[in-house]
Amino acid sequence: MKPLYLAFIWNQHQPFYQDTVKKEYIMPWVRLHATKDYYQMAAILRHHPKIRQTFNLTPSLVAQLQDYLQGADDYYLRVMKPVEKLTEAEKRFLLQHYFDIQWERVIARWPRYQELLAKQGYRKEPAAVEEALANYSDQDYLDLQVWFNLVWIDPEVREEDDELRALQTKGRYFTEEDKKLVLNKQWALMRQVIPLHRELADSGQIEVITTPYYHPIMPLIIDTRSALRASPGLRLPQTFSYPEDGAEQIMRAINQYRRIFARWPQGVWPPEQAVSSETLAMFAEYGFSWTVSDEDILARSLQIEFYRDGSGHVLNADDLYRPYLVQAGGREITVVFRDHHLSDRIGFVYHQMNIDHAVADFLQRLYKIWEAVSGCQGPHLVTIALDGENAWEWYSNDKNEFLHKLYSRLSQEAWLQTVTVADFLRAYPPQRVLPQVHTGSWVDHNLTRWIGSESKNHLWQLLLEARSMLEKVRGTVSAEQLHKARENLLIAEGSDYTWWVDSMPYYLAAPFEALFRKHLINAYRECEQAIPPSLLMAGIRPQPGEAVWTDDPLAGPTTMVQTTDSRGSS
Repeated sequence: MKPLYLAFIWNQHQPFYQDTVKKEYIMPWVRLHATKDYYQMAAILRHHPKIRQTFNLTPSLVAQLQDYLQGADDYYLRVMKPVEKLTEAEKRFLLQHYFDIQWERVIARWPRYQELLAKQGYRKEPAAVEEALANYSDQDYLDLQVWFNLVWIDPEVREEDDELRALQTKGRYFTEEDKKLVLNKQWALMRQVIPLHRELADSGQIEVITTPYYHPIMPLIIDTRSALRASPGLRLPQTFSYPEDGAEQIMRAINQYRRIFARWPQGVWPPEQAVSSETLAMFAEYGFSWTVSDEDILARSLQIEFYRDGSGHVLNADDLYRPYLVQAGGREITVVFRDHHLSDRIGFVYHQMNIDHAVADFLQRLYKIWEAVSGCQGPHLVTIALDGENAWEWYSNDKNEFLHKLYSRLSQEAWLQTVTVADFLRAYPPQRVLPQVHTGSWVDHNLTRWIGSESKNHLWQLLLEARSMLEKVRGTVSAEQLHKARENLLIAEGSDYTWWVDSMPYYLAAPFEALFRKHLINAYRECEQAIPPSLLMAGIRPQPGEAVWTDDPLAGPTTMVQTTDSRGSS
């Protein structure tokens, strides 16, 4: 019988964390996810040569990774100085931020790290760490510096490295030399991320795709009124409509990709899987042959529902598990649509299960799909698409036990074949056509995660005013000034700022809102224009009892890690 084809698409993304004027990174997640996830997610495939996969490396992530390798640092690195030189503010920063990893699954595995967390008092909010300062000795701070950076290196990498494994065994009484060793290991891993992906892409085991440069929500950049298609009556700010910005974000991404991989990218990941007819037409215009979105977008494009039984199996499987040729703006592009349910099981469910049971569950669900489509004209492609970094620290041993067992089982099944999306489409072009595509994203098949609330709309208004300012000063400032100002504006178009505001607790959203305003302030300064007062004041407020987040390098962003499972899935 014909096999069932399976395409994994791992989305590796980080927003742009740098203040481009100060050349400072306020958050460390590019560096830390590189050493825990971006290297290992690809390296693990060397153990499973039959597995084929697709990786999206967002340009904003790649640019920051390259910047680190040229000497950039972040606020978290600045407190890695010798402990006797730490100021009170720096010690406060350590106690606030050096537990920024999953507490129960990661910190609790290591008695000394758990002991240090207990001394800190399990506090998350910035002001709450003050009374914990008196509990810590210099050795405590040194052990904390080492443990935080050590656990942000993938556990399989640590086990295979004699020096890192020895540090784990040692557990406490670390030295300054131990600290330097850990940081050197981090940089060694960061240096391997891009060459490893290039090597696997050249061998054909993986396909690497790209994303519009700073991860904007493309339908909204093209025209914010497109949000009304899925959400009639949504309260919108003054219209922002700059399709030329979307085109520039795409072209910059293509240029970066060509510099690194010496070829034109075939696939493009729409940020947050947000699509519209105009977005797909632009993707096709710039030479992409395929893209990906969510099953709910397909359902609304077909004007059907995907029905699932009580166990979550799709009953009309023949419609979901295949590529579609979409006609948009007089052009054509192929779209694959992810199985939302199966993707979410990896992101949110399997870490709660015994690993063997989780792998068996995944295979059994694929087998049910194979049975369901066996009598239909094929071939059929199951697409699994989700973040390649955020889920793993919720697993008992990060990603390794689950993925090794999953990939081993997938490699053994004759009825199942993993593929890169481009390879599949070359062999099996789409047989069905979508005359139109629904405008929306993976979040509730609409765009309200990024626009429509009071604070989100306020950010769009600030963005529009800055964009209009650039048009007005064109020809009156130097080309270099305009280029730098425009760079800051393109950064501010990224999706992550409006994602956090009005959607997450204040202490998580505040650093992103402040960084958004900083990018726009930089744009005005580059053009020697007066900074609007609205950019100098925070657009969001703390809840009663919460401390105001202050934009101070040693105040830093508050923890991005929560102890409840509230992550996004794409």
